[in-house]
Amino acid sequence: MKRLTTMFVVALFLCASIAHPAFADASRVVTMGADLTAEQRANVLSFFGLTEADLNNLTVVSVTNADERAHLSGSIDLGVIGNKTYSCSYIQPTMSGGIYVQTANLNYVTNYMLYNALQTAGVKNCNLVVTAPFPVSGTGALTGVFMAYEADGQKLDDSKERVATEELVATAELAQVYGEQVPEVISEVKDEVVSSPVDLGDDQIMEIVKRVAASRGINLSDEDLQRIMQLAKELQQLGYDEDTFSTTLSDFETKLQEVTQKAQEQGGGVIDAIAGFFQNIIDWFTNLVSGGAPSNEEITQSAEEFFQNFNTDVFQWDNAEPSGH
Repeated sequence: MKRLTTMFVVALFLCASIAHPAFADASRVVTMGADLTAEQRANVLSFFGLTEADLNNLTVVSVTNADERAHLSGSIDLGVIGNKTYSCSYIQPTMSGGIYVQTANLNYVTNYMLYNALQTAGVKNCNLVVTAPFPVSGTGALTGVFMAYEADGQKLDDSKERVATEELVATAELAQVYGEQVPEVISEVKDEVVSSPVDLGDDQIMEIVKRVAASRGINLSDEDLQRIMQLAKELQQLGYDEDTFSTTLSDFETKLQEVTQKAQEQGGGVIDAIAGFFQNIIDWFTNLVSGGAPSNEEITQSAEEFFQNFNTDVFQWDNAEPSGH
């Protein structure tokens, strides 16, 4: 599948609940594919910057293929799920800052798809890294993320989890046909429908889908228009807060690309760009939040510590090059 290269270090922060520090380290969760060999497991842990001893202080969830099928069958084709589970995730729940996702070695589930799926499932804030020892779909890690919240006592709404999976699949399949802007189309449609002060009818939602798609030069078939309309209709019926999907993706993407370009001009790599990236996030949030803005330390300390510990000598980040738009 063509990768959705919409951002450099594909990372998405929402402007929501920016007021509190992160949860303690003990709430961090590592999910491990149950079919990893000992060597593969060691490589994944090395990428995460962890040792087996470190796992004693974290919540660890083993994800089996049966778990994948229990969570995803009916929404994701069994050929994509496969018969083995190798993908892994490292999750840091936070109390502010939104959702920030990075991936390595995924060829079906992308950063942006994970972001949208988590948002739809009801997750508001977390730092997340998903990887595998070799290129895989990433469905095991998606299952693991859902299971991680269950393990941490934060049960996700079953209906929202199901719709989140359906959204991820629709995004992946439509992106194969229409290209890398499909996730943005779905994100904007979600925001507009859910933020409406009144419930919208099928025809009204359909017009939103057509308009948003056309604004990005996408000419959806009648069948695909109907598919996105039905997804948005389901979201409307699940009772989200009106600002749940409110994002400023274009502004944020611009910020990321500026940081990317600067890092490349200076000859720095992904990790070298992280410090400058977070300073840009601080500046961006300062402009967006009126009154009571958190300190630089409250916004950046946990995320900086989390993402700077990854060993990209083991695995390279996906979508490490800017998209050029």
